[in-house]
Amino acid sequence: MRTVSPAWRDALPKVACVALCVALVGCASAPQERRWLSLPLDAPPSAAAPTSAPASSVAAASTARATPQIRLQRVQIPEYLQSNRVRFRDSAATLAEWPGVRWAERLEIGLTRHLGLQLAELGQAGWICADPCSTVPAGGSLQLNYVVLDHDRPAARLHALAQWTLIPPPGSASASRQGQWRWSETVLEDTPAGQAAAMARVNAAIARDIAQQLRP
Repeated sequence: MRTVSPAWRDALPKVACVALCVALVGCASAPQERRWLSLPLDAPPSAAAPTSAPASSVAAASTARATPQIRLQRVQIPEYLQSNRVRFRDSAATLAEWPGVRWAERLEIGLTRHLGLQLAELGQAGWICADPCSTVPAGGSLQLNYVVLDHDRPAARLHALAQWTLIPPPGSASASRQGQWRWSETVLEDTPAGQAAAMARVNAAIARDIAQQLRP
């Protein structure tokens, strides 16, 4: 039988204490459970949002559309929002993040998909396609750029400044069409889901405005 030397016998309590501390640190630093956030696809419209034309007039204007007319490019957002972290403004010069919450997909991807769905509902099915498209749309490419898309959490407001451009297809003699849209939306619930819902309402209102501008 191997005997334990007196030096090791004296060191054993210290070794055990160190091991216990390491275990406790490991437990304390265990990754926090995360929730995954997405834009609600069926966002209720803003009370003061632009209204779209009646469904009958939309269908009549879109009857001749047999193939996609417009290619929707990926929505552009400020670089500080290009992350899966859900960020908001806590002052005029600083940003913060909701703890334990991540976007299920990058925000610009979610906004693009949401915008495409909103636009598709305002016209004949298939009149707009998200890039890449299987055909070359006759109406050109639509680019939406959010210069500002900030949730001012202390004020419970979502501020947006968006610019859209319709770029004609190659070889077309048509000029580009542009528009700018500024909006302030109330964040109804002080939660990540409340922020996402406000973003969806703003995106839907912009879709209605763009559809009115591009409708023949």
